[in-house]
Parts: sequence; C-alpha cells; structure tokens
Amino acid sequence: MDGLKEAAEEAGRIMLDRRGLTVHAKGTRENLATSADFKVERFLRKRLTELIPGSSFIGEEDGRSGDGDCAWIVDPIDGTANYARDLRVSTVSIALRKNGETVAGIVHQPYTDEMFCAEKGKGAYVNGRKIHVSDRPLANSMFCTSWSAYKKERSPMCFGISERILPLCEDIRRFGTAAYELSLLAEGKIDIYFEAALQPWDLAAGALIVREAGGVCGSVHGPESYDGEGAMIASNSKESFDTIRDIIEEEMVKWERGDRLPR
Repeated sequence: MDGLKEAAEEAGRIMLDRRGLTVHAKGTRENLATSADFKVERFLRKRLTELIPGSSFIGEEDGRSGDGDCAWIVDPIDGTANYARDLRVSTVSIALRKNGETVAGIVHQPYTDEMFCAEKGKGAYVNGRKIHVSDRPLANSMFCTSWSAYKKERSPMCFGISERILPLCEDIRRFGTAAYELSLLAEGKIDIYFEAALQPWDLAAGALIVREAGGVCGSVHGPESYDGEGAMIASNSKESFDTIRDIIEEEMVKWERGDRLPR
C-alpha cells in the first residue's frame, strides 16, 4: 500500500501542475479530457505496472494494456469538468482488482490533501485515520447524485428520482466526482448516493472504500458493474439503500416505458 500511496501522491502533483494545459471534448461537448488526464494516466500506467510486474492496466483515456490476473483500474482525474474550470474538486482514483475482486483502492484529493485508502478486510482510512459511514437515518441524510450530463435524454429520469428522494432526506449535493462523493459517504459526511451511469474507473476504488467503512453498494438488481457502464447506488445502511433502490427501480421502469420523456 505504501507504493500505491506514493504513486497517488505523485499523480496528484502532476494534476496540480497546470502549465500548458489543454482541454478538448470527447464524444459530447460535456465530456471533457485535458492534457493532464493523459499525463497522469501515462505516469500511473508505468508506475503501477512496475509495482506488480505482469499486471494489466485499464485507464479511462488510453484503455487497456496487458492481460494479467491483477488489474489496475484508474481514473486519472475524476471530475475533469471541475478540473478544466479550476474548481478544485477533482481526484485521482486507483483500484486494484484480482481475479474479479477489488482488493485495494485509493482516492486522492490533492487540493485538500485527502488520501482515502482501503484494502479488502482491513477497513477504510483517510490520511491514516480510520473512517466509518454515518448512522443517520434516511430522514437526516445528505443525498449525492447527478443528472446524466453526458446523456441528457436520460436526465428526466434522474430528476424524477431526485424529486422523490428529496422529501425523504435533508438535502441534495453534487460535487462532480463520483470517487470523491463515495469517499465522503465512507467518511460519514454524506449518507446516500446514486448515479445512473458510471464506468468501472469511476467507482472501483470508491466502492471498496465504502464497503470497508461499513456501507452498502450495488445497483438496482445486484452488484455494480465492472464490465461497462452501469448504475451505482451506495448508502450508509441497508435500510436506506433498499428504500432508494426501490424508488430508482420504479423511476427506471417509467423511463423505459416512455412515461418520462424529455420536454
């Protein structure tokens, strides 16, 4: 874990160096990549595969290399839209999966010098301090979510979910980085989370950190997806998880029937 932390810290330093930064859209105007995304990912591809010789690497920007049983799953800058605007809420997310199971994860927020870490079966920590999810009931929960910026045709469903959950909880927040939001849930600062479509590099480290902090993660019909895009639900308790999952499922069914169409 020490070598992994050092790699994350160096990746954070690369991120903070904005000299010569360029920004471009990939696919849609909302989905951004910067020169720093590629710089961080290429650094981590080299450093992490040196930590475990023969390991494979899956990054958001340059895809997969290698075919080892141990696979690094990396989002070099989670929250690139924030980063492009210098909003200072972006993270480096690194997970290690072995034989289909996440065994280690780190989410580093270099602007605040927060390092969230977890190893399977060993608990979750931030800057060496053990963390645990909150014990707040749903009525006192803070809900983190997003509204499908990359595929706006799906946003009416996401807004419908928010409309139904808001009266049941205290309030809603959106930080623009799934990895950081999941880490804040693990630390007990927020309590429930949903996003309609995440990739494995968005969620792999954060999901392990949440579970090791005593939280619950999954999707509507089972575990979160590591084979492609999928929904993600997380909560501080199974009771809250089940409640919001039922709401999400109902709203997804409405969307699939065409009951919630874009105006």
